[in-house]
Amino acid sequence: MKIIPIILILLTISIILPCQAQTAAEWIEKLDKQMFYQSAEYTALMTVHSPGGTDRYFRMQGKVVGDQFALMEYLDPPRQRGTRYLKRDDNLWIYFPRQDRTMQIQGHMLRKGVQGGDMSFEDMTESSSLLEKYEALLIGETDTTVTIMLESHDMTVSYPFREILIDKRTVIPIRIVNSGVGRMPIKEIITLATKRFGDRIYPVSTEIRSLLVKDKWTRFDIEEMKFGVNFPEDTFTKKMLER
Repeated sequence: MKIIPIILILLTISIILPCQAQTAAEWIEKLDKQMFYQSAEYTALMTVHSPGGTDRYFRMQGKVVGDQFALMEYLDPPRQRGTRYLKRDDNLWIYFPRQDRTMQIQGHMLRKGVQGGDMSFEDMTESSSLLEKYEALLIGETDTTVTIMLESHDMTVSYPFREILIDKRTVIPIRIVNSGVGRMPIKEIITLATKRFGDRIYPVSTEIRSLLVKDKWTRFDIEEMKFGVNFPEDTFTKKMLER
């Protein structure tokens, strides 16, 4: 009697048995690890396109720690240079250098579009686990992509419903549709380009399109980015905002 090598048996079993399908929660957990970070520093160009066809450009640098702290400063255009935003939890302060004046914004005002665009300050500084806020349901799958519906029972979040199309290979969101109460689509976010940062692949060019206003979109292009930055203790303070 011939003895079949054990490696041949294992190979045969691996071919016969189908690969175990991943759950929606497992996909979102992978997405969390890829997309969200403890801290980061970046320089970016934001393009705001109005329905009339006008484009406005804003270059900025930002420092972010989770969802709790963020400090952003405009570098261009000249009339906006030096304007700074400081976010601490649910509070936002804006410093206007020309008037040497600081204004505080709270609550839902954080969800307003920055410079009249489709990206809110919450969108720009979001860095927390989706599984902490949402339940995940797998609603579609192909050989290369998987579609996940996220639903939050907390109707106070910015987007109670999110539909995410994920690239299986990179675990990067190709397209996100954010919806409000009643599942009304508000905006979609499309990944245009990605870049590798060490062992992380991250979107460096995204387009945020309004689903409520025709031909209105905002493009966010990251020019430089560092993850895992240790900031000085006084970085996210009124002192640094008004310096």
